[in-house]
Amino acid sequence: MTKLEKIIEQFWSRPSSLKFIQIEKILLHLGFEKVEAKGSHKKFKHNQSEKDLIIPTHNNECKDFYKRQASKIAKKIKK
Repeated sequence: MTKLEKIIEQFWSRPSSLKFIQIEKILLHLGFEKVEAKGSHKKFKHNQSEKDLIIPTHNNECKDFYKRQASKIAKKIKK
């Protein structure tokens, strides 16, 4: 199992344990596009999702709520 596969498995089960940089890498791997956003917000789009995923970051870290939200949205797209 590669490092990325281990991180993705963690993303599905315990997203709060990951750093934002790891979540960003997973989202890009799953087909999300990073779009320019203002200030400290990171914006991700996916062609199968109606809503954009916006994650506010501070010092390259985000709150656990946004990590869980990213996991939920990615699970819906994965199905």
